[in-house]
Amino acid sequence: MQQQKVPTVIIIGAGLGGLTLYHALIKNKDKKEFNVKIFDREFSPQARWQGYHIAINNFGARSLINCIPSSIALNLSKAIPNPVLNVEYHGLSLTDHTGNLLLRPPDKQVKDVFEAANLSVGSSIIITYRDKLRHVLLENVPVQWGKKCISYEETDDGVWILFEDGSKEFCDILVGADGINSPVRKQKLPKLQIFDYGITIIVTDVAAPKNLLDRLITKFNGKGVTQSVGLNGETSVTIFRLIPIEQENYENKNESYYRTTIFFEYPSKLDDVEHDKIKVDDNDPASVVDHVKYMIRKLRPECELTNVILELWDLAVPKTTSDPSKTYNPIRRRKMQDIDPLSVNTWTSNRITLLGDAAHTTSPVLGLGANNAIEDAEVLSRALLNYSSENYISCIKEYENEMRKRNSTEVLKSRFVEIRNTTPVGYIGCLFRNNLLRIINTIMNFFNYNLLARNG
Repeated sequence: MQQQKVPTVIIIGAGLGGLTLYHALIKNKDKKEFNVKIFDREFSPQARWQGYHIAINNFGARSLINCIPSSIALNLSKAIPNPVLNVEYHGLSLTDHTGNLLLRPPDKQVKDVFEAANLSVGSSIIITYRDKLRHVLLENVPVQWGKKCISYEETDDGVWILFEDGSKEFCDILVGADGINSPVRKQKLPKLQIFDYGITIIVTDVAAPKNLLDRLITKFNGKGVTQSVGLNGETSVTIFRLIPIEQENYENKNESYYRTTIFFEYPSKLDDVEHDKIKVDDNDPASVVDHVKYMIRKLRPECELTNVILELWDLAVPKTTSDPSKTYNPIRRRKMQDIDPLSVNTWTSNRITLLGDAAHTTSPVLGLGANNAIEDAEVLSRALLNYSSENYISCIKEYENEMRKRNSTEVLKSRFVEIRNTTPVGYIGCLFRNNLLRIINTIMNFFNYNLLARNG
């Protein structure tokens, strides 16, 4: 009897979604064996900064645990440290531009990622180091670095992937997990459009001293993920863990410092209005930080919360190479964008499919992007358990139908919240918006139900 050929799956992109899929396919090899290869355009794992703080929710945690082997799961605490009980709060706090609390959804506080994964009622998140999670997921994964996919050619027997260096690889299934600018998506779904919010976002990591975070926590309800919304369409976000980082060359050796992610967003049209007043060099982090502080002073009132935000941005340009705010991807202005996978009415299911941001880039406002990519990996790996050379299209179609429905809902929900938060409202509109948010907050906490999250 002729031995059946082991099918090959090639994953383009070694981000969280692509790596999770790799582990899931290898983990399930006793049920269905694949020859799995993974390629990434970067020349090494350290070639580019791999992200800031993210929030892993109970759905992302569940899929992650289901996909990875126990050896990897044992190392998750390096990237997803157990919450510091009675000290940290893992959830969202939304305030107005002066720090008055508007909304805090009732997220369940859990002791570790495994409790989050097993949550059956309600919602929870754990603030996570994205770069460290990627490092953990890279363990025992033979990524082929420096391989930029530029196109593919589908044949009756499989798919040829063409790389920028002139090489090519053959596979049975191609998975594009290569981000918002995915060449795989552009070829598979050329009409799937990127939605531009007209919002500029700047984000970085800083080493924040304890005294500064204490002011944020005690005076302005700063908890885990703290977002403040203004009158002019600008928002400020701070995400941190109260786990001290190593102190090297910091001004006060006797004070604890904490890795903190800071965002600032504002309507992009303001850049055109202010073009003659301030010149910004996006290749110079100091220039971008000066621009952010200029915008904060212009758009925010003089108050203690504004002072705290400005002091955080003062930390954004590293004084030494050991500062954790050092990134391989310089601080610069970026466009806020997303992709709704249902913006194209029909997908033709074939040997080529998409995963994560390549299919459904999402606004970061609800922290769903990484979770949805990890869930995609679980759903696709489960669908491929039924793979055969005769029914591969039905496997891919099963995955794409679920992925598109789930993620389109999440993309549009995030878009609604982002647009609500970044729409200039003026003083009267601010009163209406803030009172509405307070009413929603009262209802959510009375019924112990987070309207911003999938529950259960």
